[in-house]
Amino acid sequence: MATRQTRARFHVILLAGGSGTRFWPMSRKNRPKQFLALVGTEALLVSTWKRVRGLAPPRRIWVVAPEFLADGVRRMLPGLSERNLIVEPSPRDTGPAIGLACARVDARDPGAIVGVFPTDHVVQKTEAFKKSVLAAAETASKGALVCFGVRPDRPATGFGYLKCARTPRPNAAVRVQRFVEKPDEVTARRYVRSGKYMWNAGMFVWKTDRFLEELGRSSPVTLRAVRAVLAGRKEEWKRAKKISVDYAVMEKASDVRMVPLEAGWDDVGSWDAAARLCERSRKKQKGGHLLVGSDKSVVFGEQRLVALVDLPGIVVVDTPDALLIAPRGRSERVREVVQALHRSGRKELL
Repeated sequence: MATRQTRARFHVILLAGGSGTRFWPMSRKNRPKQFLALVGTEALLVSTWKRVRGLAPPRRIWVVAPEFLADGVRRMLPGLSERNLIVEPSPRDTGPAIGLACARVDARDPGAIVGVFPTDHVVQKTEAFKKSVLAAAETASKGALVCFGVRPDRPATGFGYLKCARTPRPNAAVRVQRFVEKPDEVTARRYVRSGKYMWNAGMFVWKTDRFLEELGRSSPVTLRAVRAVLAGRKEEWKRAKKISVDYAVMEKASDVRMVPLEAGWDDVGSWDAAARLCERSRKKQKGGHLLVGSDKSVVFGEQRLVALVDLPGIVVVDTPDALLIAPRGRSERVREVVQALHRSGRKELL
């Protein structure tokens, strides 16, 4: 568990970017996934904010978002200080975004410890989440870059994996041997059997100066762009490489550790994942929809009653201007719908 000194230096960075393509038609460019209440009654952004309030006071909670989403973040998080909203001039993926946020925090509190969390994930067990983060913070205070791994309960092919030096123990850091891209099903089954592979949760804890040191070593152009933006030269932001933080830093960094996260985590990466979570929480009838002979189907939308008859295994997403119907297990193809809308110039639906 983290010491009092570590907790006093702990800041939270929330990532609030995103394009909104995987959850069309409910999500759009200006209303990405984190602005939606996919599970429960609160937007994912709001539930994330409330969750991290147990880790740091609002003065040490930061949100980084692209300029076109900044007003939406302000509306949804009235407790966020304006000076703690870090606005990216344009989206450049998580590597530059996290670099910019860490540099801002470091300018206020040099060498601070930060937890970096997406705002579009579901974490069902808040206390377990808090314990894992504080354990990671104590490890990070000694100079490690810490990520979080989720013990796989199935051979998922939609997640990246972390190969660990040994079988992880709860709330204990273990060295990460390598980051593994999304595998095929045969490989995923082997990973699950081994006990040494964890799902990569895409959450991190580290000291700001350590991260910036590694960013400067692996992507000096990006670090220079970050420094330029902080100095007021926003036009330099376009020089930052569009790259994820895993590729930009974590796969190349020294002393990378992993802490297991056993907190009911899911990245809710598709309508299929949202349907699975709604079934588990028994909220798929939230809109009062009627499912006759359609027990394995899920309906999202509260604008009107939707009735299904003998249609098992589909996902329905009902919005005022568009309707999506897809078989469960194939909802990732919604990206092709979005691409087709782009090609046809239907900007009003994007």
